[in-house]
Amino acid sequence: MSLNIPGQEKTPPGAEALFSWMLGEIASVFPRRVVLIAACDLLGPYSILGIDGEPESIKRRCVELEALRPSARLVDLDVYAVGGVQVDRAALGLPSRTCLLCNERAVDCIRSKRHAFEQTIGKVHELLAPFRA
Repeated sequence: MSLNIPGQEKTPPGAEALFSWMLGEIASVFPRRVVLIAACDLLGPYSILGIDGEPESIKRRCVELEALRPSARLVDLDVYAVGGVQVDRAALGLPSRTCLLCNERAVDCIRSKRHAFEQTIGKVHELLAPFRA
């Protein structure tokens, strides 16, 4: 689990609270998870969890968690099967993540620089607003 915050500031106000909230949601969905690593680097906080089960099923649950509320869009819940093979949305026939600002594929908007940087950062701060103390 990690945050997906565009720009240089990877832990703007509310980001750590969002991260903690998602850890709580994960705990409720996967009560037998094991925290293998909990750390912070230049990209912000991250955790690596061990969850016993079918990787495809776990990924589907993670996609549901990423959609619980608009702010959860800023969280990445990556799932890896034994052997280090990533289970992504495409492998499950699920659509790619959409852009923070429009309904296009996020990767397309990023590559084409479709939106002004200030617009994107403004949306990030809007999404984090419910998590600011």
